[in-house]
Amino acid sequence: MTHSDADVQMLASALDLDPGGVSILSREPLGTGSVTGMQMQGDERLLYYLDTSGLSVRAETGLVSVDGSRPTRIWQHPADPHLPALAPVAFENAADTLLGRLGLRAAGSPEMVADRPGRRAVLRVATGDHDVWLKVVRPSRVERIVRAGEAAASAGIPVPLVHGWSEKGLIVMAGADGRPAAEVEWEPRELLDQVDVLRTRLAQATWDHRSAGILGRVDWYATRGDDRVAAVLADAQRLLGASADEPQVAVVHGDLHFGQLFLGGEGITGVIDVDTLALGDIAEDPAAFLSHAIASALLTRGDGGDRVWALADLASQRWGTDTRVRGLALIHLAGHMIAAQERGEDDRVAGLGNAARALAAGIAPSGAAPKNALIDNFESP
Repeated sequence: MTHSDADVQMLASALDLDPGGVSILSREPLGTGSVTGMQMQGDERLLYYLDTSGLSVRAETGLVSVDGSRPTRIWQHPADPHLPALAPVAFENAADTLLGRLGLRAAGSPEMVADRPGRRAVLRVATGDHDVWLKVVRPSRVERIVRAGEAAASAGIPVPLVHGWSEKGLIVMAGADGRPAAEVEWEPRELLDQVDVLRTRLAQATWDHRSAGILGRVDWYATRGDDRVAAVLADAQRLLGASADEPQVAVVHGDLHFGQLFLGGEGITGVIDVDTLALGDIAEDPAAFLSHAIASALLTRGDGGDRVWALADLASQRWGTDTRVRGLALIHLAGHMIAAQERGEDDRVAGLGNAARALAAGIAPSGAAPKNALIDNFESP
């Protein structure tokens, strides 16, 4: 029985449901286990989460069974026990009083923009002429996240203004300056130049939180992936093992990709999600950026896809001579493959695997594209 089958069976048994009416939406590592999101057939709004993380929480919000000292939890969205501030702000008019205390007036209901169960959620609230963002995190992490933003701002990183925060795990933020990079026409080489400037500024930040980075997920990936994922992880270990030098350590974003960037007339005008700011391997950020570009290119059709493939190939040329960058990027790609595998997207798993093999061999990753991007003759649309 696969992990997917076991999770579905466990949820169906606990809630007395037909396993055939349960589908998996997501699974991510959390604590020493995972959290799996599942949807009920016939009602897309009915989302349940199975949590085997073993992490302690302030209060339980659903069903709990304990095997030895390890709890297994089932909760219904948005009652995430790891994010106690989520349910109070997720419903209509729930944010009015909160924003009023900060001198802001809500002009609509909170809109869920992103949700990573057990880790964080982001909601958007209109306040008239601009939006306010509500970031919900674990209470144990909220102060560190706020301080990380302050450290990044002190190093000249254009992070969004924090209006206020609560020790219960809520941060109220302004929007980032500029427009999301995914919505702007950029030239790949120029964008990579700007990313390198950003990396230099990040390295100058004063921040002492350490992180294992993507290496901390290898064991979890190894137990969840199929043979194709195992092959990518083996290539990653080979490349990382071939690097004779110790990793260079500096402050890194920790989850850097073009989805985190906002652009304006002066290049990068906004950077979001510096929650992961950490002292870590300097290869982390280029590896994350490269792997995300590959994963995004496989999802982008038409001329836009060629442009993102160009970004991936140029990033590989620029940073991929460092075997650590390529090795870490392969681990990221293994994670993307597992996510696609869980959703039954076999073609995407294959495409990511092809790109990973090309990257491991030092070949342009666009070789995985249905239409190869011609870098030398590439022009922005």
